[in-house]
Amino acid sequence: MRKLGLIIVAVLFLLPIWAQNFNIEALQGISLEAAKEKALNQNQAYQAKAAAYSAASWGKSSAKAAFLPSLSLSGTLLYMDPATTVTAGTQTYTLNHDSRTVSLNLSQPLYLGGKLWQAYKISFISEEMAALNLQNQRYTLLTEVESKYLGALQVFTLYKIGLSELKSAEDNLALAKIKQENGLLARSEILRFQSRLASKQVSTLQAQTALQLALQDFANYLGEPQLLMPLDISLDSETANIEELDAYDLAMTNSLSERALQLALQRNLNYQILDKSVELSDRAYALAKGSFWPAVMLTGSRQYRENGIDRYDLTASNQIMLTASIPILPQLGNYSAAKKAKEEARKAALEAKTATDSIKLGLQSAVLNWISSAKQVQSAAMGLSYSEELYSQMQERFRLNMLSPLELLDTELMLSAARMTNTIAFYTYLKARGAVMQALALEDVNDLYSLIRN
Repeated sequence: MRKLGLIIVAVLFLLPIWAQNFNIEALQGISLEAAKEKALNQNQAYQAKAAAYSAASWGKSSAKAAFLPSLSLSGTLLYMDPATTVTAGTQTYTLNHDSRTVSLNLSQPLYLGGKLWQAYKISFISEEMAALNLQNQRYTLLTEVESKYLGALQVFTLYKIGLSELKSAEDNLALAKIKQENGLLARSEILRFQSRLASKQVSTLQAQTALQLALQDFANYLGEPQLLMPLDISLDSETANIEELDAYDLAMTNSLSERALQLALQRNLNYQILDKSVELSDRAYALAKGSFWPAVMLTGSRQYRENGIDRYDLTASNQIMLTASIPILPQLGNYSAAKKAKEEARKAALEAKTATDSIKLGLQSAVLNWISSAKQVQSAAMGLSYSEELYSQMQERFRLNMLSPLELLDTELMLSAARMTNTIAFYTYLKARGAVMQALALEDVNDLYSLIRN
């Protein structure tokens, strides 16, 4: 009795303080699409991937420039002490202490063992991988936003269920007190109802705490300074799709998994990133092999030089030079680098095969979880319907003194569990659907539902 009284007093003391600090009705509502848009504009991880893609694009431009000729202007000012002397016949001439030289140098690589081409292809593949990583980060971000959105909405739904059950506990206690006044219930039975009410009050306080934390986590992910309340998602909007998935048998499930796999081979970004990584390793191996081939360069220069006597009287001269070089020694470093690149290419191919199998298994698991969650929603909805009908009958029998308080409270527990199971099943279905959409790189849910109707 004393512990029960302390619990009731603590709850009644804490609830007004909570209501003062956390007003749910005052929170601004936000739709799922608006939340996704905010995340794309404000999420730092996504912005980092965008910066990486921009850097890769500039890297590609830099690799293109390596094919073009290079032109440089150089100048030299030389001071000599003592000055140079020149003897011509019987005459001795002392040149100026200082002299100037200006030159233009034009250089064009003709052949570098394929290094320039391979470097350009590597930069091209790197840009494509950066674009794929950016898209992949986009779908990951959208899925995470939806997950946090649904998580906050699920907690809010459970909180509303808790309020409803709190109201029901208050009504049952009021009815029990009337029965006690009429001599129909003992004091011990009233304590059961009071204990249940105190338990519901504590549960409501805990649900409010969980809701505030979920909303804070959601706001932090969006980069918002204030809490936002997700708009409700009705179960009725998904009823037809859930019923369609609930009718799936084993053969239909396998068929859907196969269709999803075929679509994933075309759209799944992780598949494409793996293919690009293998191609990148092959290009790196080809680049390493280029170290064994000769290099051919064409160089031209025009130089303006003083004669040493007439200051600033520059004499022009031209040079054209074709140079070729073949690496001979040491070749151990080049050989080791080539073998290392070859083994890394083989490693990338093997890892890509393993990762591909993992992606396929993950997709099949996501599809199976999606179908299973739809079946769980149907079962939970049916269980909730039965529990609500049973509880309604038990309440009426309790009013007519045909049911003991303990039996009514047991039925109330059953109803509470059914409500929670139904809520969790519905949001689990929505999250499982989001996982399938991420695996298939889909943004429009209608594209996913068209897959199950093919």
